[in-house]
Amino acid sequence: MLTDARRLPPDSVLEADVCIIGGGAAGITCALELEGSGLRVVVLESGGERPDAATQRLAAGDLVGEPLRVLDGHVDLDEVRLRRLGGTTNHWAGYCRRLEPIDFETRAGLAVSGWPLERADLVPWWDRAATWCRILTGDDTPGPLLERAGLPPPLLDTADVVPVAFQIAFPMPFGETYRADLDASAEIEVLLWANAVNLAVEGRRVTGVDVRTLTGNRARVTARAVVVAAGGIENARLLLASTDADPRGVANANGLVGRHFTEHLQVWAGFGVLDVDPADLVGYTGRDVIIDEGRHRGAAVGIKAAFALSSEHVRRHRTQGMEVQLVPGVLPAGVPEQHEGVTALDVASLLEAERGRAPASSVYLQVLAEQRLDPESRVELAATTDALGMPRTRLRWRHGAADRAAILHGLGVLAEELGAAGLGRLQIVPGGVHADAVEHFNGELVSLYRVALDEVDPETFPLGVGFHHMCTTRMSDDPRTGVVDPDCRAHELDNLWLAGSSVFATGGVATPTFTIVALAARLAHHLRARLS
Repeated sequence: MLTDARRLPPDSVLEADVCIIGGGAAGITCALELEGSGLRVVVLESGGERPDAATQRLAAGDLVGEPLRVLDGHVDLDEVRLRRLGGTTNHWAGYCRRLEPIDFETRAGLAVSGWPLERADLVPWWDRAATWCRILTGDDTPGPLLERAGLPPPLLDTADVVPVAFQIAFPMPFGETYRADLDASAEIEVLLWANAVNLAVEGRRVTGVDVRTLTGNRARVTARAVVVAAGGIENARLLLASTDADPRGVANANGLVGRHFTEHLQVWAGFGVLDVDPADLVGYTGRDVIIDEGRHRGAAVGIKAAFALSSEHVRRHRTQGMEVQLVPGVLPAGVPEQHEGVTALDVASLLEAERGRAPASSVYLQVLAEQRLDPESRVELAATTDALGMPRTRLRWRHGAADRAAILHGLGVLAEELGAAGLGRLQIVPGGVHADAVEHFNGELVSLYRVALDEVDPETFPLGVGFHHMCTTRMSDDPRTGVVDPDCRAHELDNLWLAGSSVFATGGVATPTFTIVALAARLAHHLRARLS
C-alpha cells in the first residue's frame, strides 16, 4: 500500500515489525523479500513518485574536500542522489557485475581492507538479486554471457589482464518497476513524502523513528527492527544527526560513522588504434538479449565486455583494482580531435608501415578504478540545516597520489598486454580527454572527444566519480574497525540494521547496485528468521 504521509493525522504513531528508511534499491528489495512473512513493514520514502524540487533540495550539502567531477564538469551533492521512490535507481545506468575475489581479502599494502564475509557467502544472494535487477543470471562469467549474446570471444585473457562482462538493465527504476507490487501488498505500507529526521534510542534499542513532511506534518514509527537504507551518504547523516541519547550520534561510540567514504574513480584515459576488425569489437559495444522467462519476461538485457586487472596481478603488485571499457570506432573516421603530438592517425600510419596493412579500428578508453579507504575521507554534519531543521551533509572526500599511481600502472599493463598480443597501441592521456568536439562529429562516437596533451599531469589529473557512495558504515567483525557486523546489524544496538553500499567493507571495482540488492535480500532473510 502506498500512503501520502502529508495526509496522516497529526502526530500519528505507526507500529510495525520492520521499519525501512529509504525506498531505493535496498529498501524496496528488503521490503518485497519480506512479503509473505506475516511481518508488517513500513517503508519511509522522502519523496513521491515524481521529481520534486523542494524535496531534492534536502539532499544539498557542503563539499569541503576533493570536488565531485564528471567528464563535462563538477556536480553537487544534490545531483548525485535522488530523493523519490526508487532512489538513485532513477538515474542508474543499470550495470551489474559481482565483486571479485580480491575485494574480500585483507590485502598487503592497504591500511583498510577485507570483508568479514567470504565471496562464496554472497553467491546465492547475487543469484537472487538477478531477478530483482532484471538481468539474466547471477553468474557473470564472461565466456557464457558473451556466447549467449552471440558476441565474439574477448580479445585478451592473460595472467594480468582478464575479460569481464556486464549485464545492463537500463532503464531500471525500482520505484516504477515495483510500484504495483508495493501498492498491492497487504503487509507493506510505503509512506511517501516521509522524511526520517531522528532515531530515538533508549539503551541498546531504537524506540522510534521520527518523521516529518515538508508540509509540517509529524509522525513516529515504532518497530521491532529498524533498517536504515537511505544511501551511502544519508545513512551516515541520519546516524550522526540522531543525538538525543548521545551527542556523537547513533552507533558511533568509536567515531566510525561517516568515515572511509569511498567512490569509484572514473577517468577518461585515452585512445587506442587496434589492428582488429571492427566486427570483433562489437562485444565492447554490447548487444541486447531478451529475458525469456520469469517476472521480467520480454525485457531486454545488455551484455557488454571490458578488461580488468586480474586479482592475481592486484595481489602480486599490491596495487588497486581497475577495469577499462572500450568505445570502439572505425578508422579513419573514428579518431578524436587532437592538435598536437602523436595522433591516433599517426599511430595508425606507423602500424601500417610495420604490418603492411592499415589498422581498422580505434577505441576510446574509460577507466573505473578502486579507491583506497581513508578514515579522513568522510561524511560529516554541516553547521547549516535543511528545511526540516536537520543538519545538512558536509562531505570531505579525499583521494591520494596512490590512487592516481595505481590507475597509471593499470593502464600501462593493459597497453603492454595489447601490444604483446599484436592487437595495437594505446595513447594514454588521463585528464586530457574532453567531450566538446561535437562540431567534428562524423558519425563515429569516439570522434566526439578531443585530446589536449598539455593538460595531462600524472600527479594531478582529474578523477571523476561514479555516483557510488560506499563504506561510510562499513562492515566488520570488530566494532573498533566497523559500524555493522556481518549481518549488517549495528554493533552497538540490538534492533538497528543498515542496508546499501554504506556497509561495504571495501568498494572494489564492480558497480555497487547489484551487490546492494544481494545484501538487501540477504538481510531480509535474516530478519525473517530473527523476527518470526
